[in-house]
Amino acid sequence: MSSRFSKSALNALFIISIMPVYLAGAADNSPTKADVENVMKGTWDKTASSFNPKTSLTLNSIRFGEAYKATVQEIQVEGIPAKAIVTPAIVDFTVRTYHVKDTNALQRVREARIYRDKMGEWAVMTGSVKGQDITFQEPVEK
Repeated sequence: MSSRFSKSALNALFIISIMPVYLAGAADNSPTKADVENVMKGTWDKTASSFNPKTSLTLNSIRFGEAYKATVQEIQVEGIPAKAIVTPAIVDFTVRTYHVKDTNALQRVREARIYRDKMGEWAVMTGSVKGQDITFQEPVEK
């Protein structure tokens, strides 16, 4: 009996000792607003060229949901890596297109899934529309 108790006690002690390490690793697996903004800016921010005007993204707000393991459909159809942890979110962002005479701004609210891609980098997959897109004009940026 005493050896059985000591084995259980050692197991409990081991679990208690590694719990902070596990929780620290879990925190690294949660995206931040800055992570999402960096990924989205990488997609939307463009310098001006002879054919296209400059565009830039502003992340207005983000609301994160409860993280879950990627589903079979997300893996097979959408290309999210197997075993990926997916964090659902609602992102509110504005994309500005800078023209010579004015700036067009388009505010969008979308569902998104945030996960680490096959290279371990954060990825954002936007999806369903949440609400109506809003377009407005702003004065030229000087």
